[in-house]
Amino acid sequence: MNIPVTRTTREIKKNNVVQVIEALKSQGAVTKSEVAAETGLSVATCGTVLNELCQSGEALIVAQAASSGGRPAQRYACNPDFYSVLSLYAEGSDASATLVWSVTSATGEMLVQGEQDFMPLTLENFYQQAESLIKAWPGIKVLGVGLPGVVTDGVVLSCDISLFVNVPVVQALQQRFGLYVQVDNDMNYTAWGFYRSSCADTSAPVAYILKPDVPCTGCGIVINGQVLQGASFFAGEVSCLPWQNGENLSLTDELGKILASLAAMINPVTVALAGPRLREEMLPLIRQRCADHIPERHIPHLVFRHAVRPDYLQGIAELSSQRYMLHRLFGG
Repeated sequence: MNIPVTRTTREIKKNNVVQVIEALKSQGAVTKSEVAAETGLSVATCGTVLNELCQSGEALIVAQAASSGGRPAQRYACNPDFYSVLSLYAEGSDASATLVWSVTSATGEMLVQGEQDFMPLTLENFYQQAESLIKAWPGIKVLGVGLPGVVTDGVVLSCDISLFVNVPVVQALQQRFGLYVQVDNDMNYTAWGFYRSSCADTSAPVAYILKPDVPCTGCGIVINGQVLQGASFFAGEVSCLPWQNGENLSLTDELGKILASLAAMINPVTVALAGPRLREEMLPLIRQRCADHIPERHIPHLVFRHAVRPDYLQGIAELSSQRYMLHRLFGG
């Protein structure tokens, strides 16, 4: 997590809050001493933060730990009802599109999910469908949106669904619903969801390649536990690699070249591959095509993902919740 650099006592205190909340989310019901061991903070500091979180309703006292003779220690946990997150993404093209969504608790529990046709393809229809979900789940305080395109500073610069292009989506949604809104590229969210579910114990680079039905290949990258977005939020746009233009490559040749390019630039330990045209039995051939360009020892471990949706929704929910917490504590 990108925690702001601490310069003042107030910022140090906020960083302590972030660490305690993360410890609660990762460990469940824990004592002050267990939080201190996880975070490296003093037991007294953890106790102060936990008391404040209980007063605000963000944490709960859930039980008492077994006693070895003294006063039993209290156990604390995040309050799952403190807020809910609506994760919403649009997939498809100008010809046909779908909205996929889920609602998760503050602790990441999936409450409900679904999908619906995105027709007619208009911004007003998009806003109305989001509004219907927000009204149905009044606990929603965070809205995370994923789009198949490049999003910079809340504005969509390019998108497979062209009605979003040049739209300041974050500003429009915030003004309409009064929620915290996070909008990002589909592959950034999907890569993060895969990383969190399958590779969270590694700091080495991890990538996720999606080959959709549309003539475009997407890629998301996580390095040292952080999504790589790049200086202008263009990282992962592998469809713009210069050898792509003018070459009529087979699917395995194309993916082999993309893998070789990633290996040369970021040297990932694991790469997930997904898409309707891909099959798990194709992975050995893709690996062979990659070996045509780089030594075998540098080829990453390949993982086939049967469906993008679980990774995508988890990525939206977790990143949006994480950034909402930082927004509440540090602003911006």
